[in-house]
Amino acid sequence: MSEVLLEVNKLVTEFETDEGQVRAVDEVSFTVNAGETLGIVGESGCGKSVTALSIMRLLPQPMGQIKGGKILFQGQDLSQLSIEEMQKIRGNQISMVFQEPMTALNPVHTIGKQLTEVLLLHKDISTQEAIIQSVEMLDRVGIPSPDIRMTEYPHQLSGGMRQRVVIAIALACKPQLLIADEPTTALDVTIQAQILELIKELQKEMGMSVLLITHDLGVIAETCEQVVVMYAGKVAERGSVYDLFDEPKHPYTQGLLASIPTLKTEPKSRLNTIEGMVPGLMDLPDGCRFENRCPFRQEDCTNMPPPIEHVSEGHDVSCFRWKDI
Repeated sequence: MSEVLLEVNKLVTEFETDEGQVRAVDEVSFTVNAGETLGIVGESGCGKSVTALSIMRLLPQPMGQIKGGKILFQGQDLSQLSIEEMQKIRGNQISMVFQEPMTALNPVHTIGKQLTEVLLLHKDISTQEAIIQSVEMLDRVGIPSPDIRMTEYPHQLSGGMRQRVVIAIALACKPQLLIADEPTTALDVTIQAQILELIKELQKEMGMSVLLITHDLGVIAETCEQVVVMYAGKVAERGSVYDLFDEPKHPYTQGLLASIPTLKTEPKSRLNTIEGMVPGLMDLPDGCRFENRCPFRQEDCTNMPPPIEHVSEGHDVSCFRWKDI
């Protein structure tokens, strides 16, 4: 058995809004083992990024609050740590790559300043040594002429180069866990493949774990060992990538997989879609969150939320009718 690095147990995250309390993450649970890649997949607004920000304790303040559950990193509950204790872990043992590289980098500081800052903050080294390590890190992430790039500003680099810099900053201190929140969203397809391949190579080299957040099932299939499917703030299904692609049990997971075009898809045929809309977080149903869009719904689905049920070793689903479908 692999060692559990991160265990998220019944995490509840809420936001205070003008309309009232909004529960963006509702009792979400999963584990990330050492050296493993776990993917979180789902539609926009399902709670993927809020889960990541909760782990990093970077929720917007004072609106966002962790209201329940535990975030155990190497047995230590991150939700109970002080801001100072969390700052020592953030960027050092756990790092994050954000969606948009231009907003993740400070436009008024050079690449070198932003890279060396991380090393000087977390490591007991000289400025000269930090510069040397920063140049080496830029070289490792595939940036040409890294010593010249150290003197440049973010706007002087392309989107793909900026994302490589963000990855270099995230991995500078050799973290045990990298959280990648849709790291290829703003990039073209060719650069997307390069960035994902880079993360895989560096993961292998450093032996770190990766929590990958995406809405692209193709990315999940290529990079992850374990998958969590989220819908409207809850876990719909979780298991190994083989279980979810070969034997999806939740109607939502089945709908996501059915909507992917294949080589057999006719050129002018319509793609399969999931009918209906995701319920608003201010107006969630009493029963299953997916019931208004589910072709298999029955009375129980409307009246009460389905429990997480065990399908097989490491495969769980939140659905009353998974045995019938």
